[in-house]
Amino acid sequence: MKEKLLSVLLVLLTGLTAAAQDVSQFKVLSDSAYQNTTMYQSCNKYQKDAILFMDLVAETHPYYVKPERREEWLTKKAVLLERCKSLETDEELADALNEVLGRLKDKHTCVTTAKQAREATLTERKKLMEAGITSFAPDKEHIMRPHATVYDYQVFPEHSICYLQFNKCANNPADPFSAFLDRMFAEMEEESIKTLVVDVQYNGGGNDYFCSLLMEHLYPFDKLKTFTAYTRLSNFMMEYYPSAVELKKNWEKEGHKDELYQVPGNNLDDYQQPKLYEGQVVFVMGPNTFSSAGVLLTHARDNHFGTIIGTTSTFGPSHYGNTLLFRLPNTEVYGTVSCQFFARPDESKTDEPCLQPDIEVNLDDKDVAWKFVIEKYGAKQ
Repeated sequence: MKEKLLSVLLVLLTGLTAAAQDVSQFKVLSDSAYQNTTMYQSCNKYQKDAILFMDLVAETHPYYVKPERREEWLTKKAVLLERCKSLETDEELADALNEVLGRLKDKHTCVTTAKQAREATLTERKKLMEAGITSFAPDKEHIMRPHATVYDYQVFPEHSICYLQFNKCANNPADPFSAFLDRMFAEMEEESIKTLVVDVQYNGGGNDYFCSLLMEHLYPFDKLKTFTAYTRLSNFMMEYYPSAVELKKNWEKEGHKDELYQVPGNNLDDYQQPKLYEGQVVFVMGPNTFSSAGVLLTHARDNHFGTIIGTTSTFGPSHYGNTLLFRLPNTEVYGTVSCQFFARPDESKTDEPCLQPDIEVNLDDKDVAWKFVIEKYGAKQ
């Protein structure tokens, strides 16, 4: 039972490692412009895949849409190919490719191998067991420790607090998130709960849609300032989205050549706003908060709803995303590359590298952190 619970939590935390177990969903890279050349044919398998990887990132990632950045990136190729001459394993190639990404600062763009994925899972399991974490059931006495759930909540009427542990931006078919939220907010209203604590310290992301379902209970959607999405219409992106072929043609007819395309915003004409929660909202941010969970917190910060406590973010409020899955053809290395850039709602802060909490809280001792939450935000007895 303990191993099963550990495995559930690990799936929530490992991102690419978990998603990549079925490598059949990853498109194999192919580029005849390189593969038919004499130079490519003379390379070893690691050099061949390094060439394809460098080309993929240069032609697909939004950061490299600017020519000067792309040229700087491609200057790394010679050193990388020299290093690849002495590589002996696919894992060494994956390490080399991740290292060359360097200053890109996009955790959505990375590579791994099946062996590295397994080792990462075992490492996380070992860390949890060494920390003495053997149970992940919701426990009122140790409420901020990780739960083996996608999401769950506990109401503490004596403190007028509802604690929501939101571990993955995804849906649990056995308890759909929309119905779950309706039930939670109904109970909060019945109990006159004054504070909602949304704990995303274990949330590595998922689908932004499920963050939207939560936010629409916290802030009027017709007033919500949101992210501006820009897409790089690359050839590899169009392998995943064939409908973008015509879009790219029209974009280039307008005189745009390899420029980021601004994605239109959503139409809210038929949107029905749920009843808004009028109490205070506290978000808990930790070092494992990432991706869609970071989007949730950035929305909260830039729209001024809720207080963020915890640690400085490891994600950038403006960030890259919408990952495309790829496999290198000559080795067992696979990975993801971003094709979109998301500019945060507050455009004056687009270049800020991280999100600072409103109140810094040490999350190493979960019980002490929970005591702080009760004393700071709970109803006074």
